Amino acid sequence: MENFKVGDIVARKSYNYDVIFKITKINSNDYIELAGLTVRIIATAPSYDLKKIDDDELNKRLKSEEQSRTERLSRCYTNINKRFNYNNYYNQLGYNDNPNIFKKDTVLKRPGIVLHIDGDSEYTEKCRESYRKMGLTVYAYNIPESEQYKQVYSLLQKIRPNILILTGHDAFIRKRNDIYNIDNYKNSRYYIQAVLEARRYEHNLDNLVIFAGACQSYYEAIISAGANFASAPKRVLIDMMDPIIVAEAIAYTPVDQFIPLANIISNTREGIKGIGGLETRRTI
Repeated sequence: MENFKVGDIVARKSYNYDVIFKITKINSNDYIELAGLTVRIIATAPSYDLKKIDDDELNKRLKSEEQSRTERLSRCYTNINKRFNYNNYYNQLGYNDNPNIFKKDTVLKRPGIVLHIDGDSEYTEKCRESYRKMGLTVYAYNIPESEQYKQVYSLLQKIRPNILILTGHDAFIRKRNDIYNIDNYKNSRYYIQAVLEARRYEHNLDNLVIFAGACQSYYEAIISAGANFASAPKRVLIDMMDPIIVAEAIAYTPVDQFIPLANIISNTREGIKGIGGLETRRTI
């Protein structure tokens, strides 16, 4: 039997090694707590069900994930360009080809300001770097899922963003079967509470656009609380970059235009199974 420690990278044998996790805690009963490395899920597994992932396999899988993310990001922005016919605009700027995601600082007037609150410190830093590459102004805070609703209102007052992203880890306890019982979710109740607090600050869905949720989150309840976009309609896994794809599309949609929901969702990991939302008009 392998010996494990906090921080080890592992996968579950019973799930055919489909997701790579980082060990976050080892309990005395030999059950180990896990957090997805590239998807926003938390899980618990017995030590005998885990296998360590070596550096070569880890790098191979991370490289594949990163390539897929880059393609989705580029496709998302290209779709927005086609929808609003910006080719002439870029020709005037001297770009002969479609713009890449690093050349958008002068596009569509001033993009929206993003407040992104995430429950994982490593994800928070990765998100901050991704926004920087996109040319977006972001205020990114690492706040545990259970504390987000307690701090979101004061942060909204301080930053006054156009876009709020509430993310972290989550999971649906499938053995309990009932997808409409909030007690069957690890962290969905906290996203719901945070959205309610955000709507107490700004009730208009167009003035403050909100994305909330993580892997397998209680989509219907989060939307009902007042989010514009949420995960996960079919209780599937979402990629760490999916909320940022949503934020990017919102930020670079022209004012007084509807945010292209179909284009956004088509460029996420699982499409409509993973991300859903409401038709929203960008007004700020």
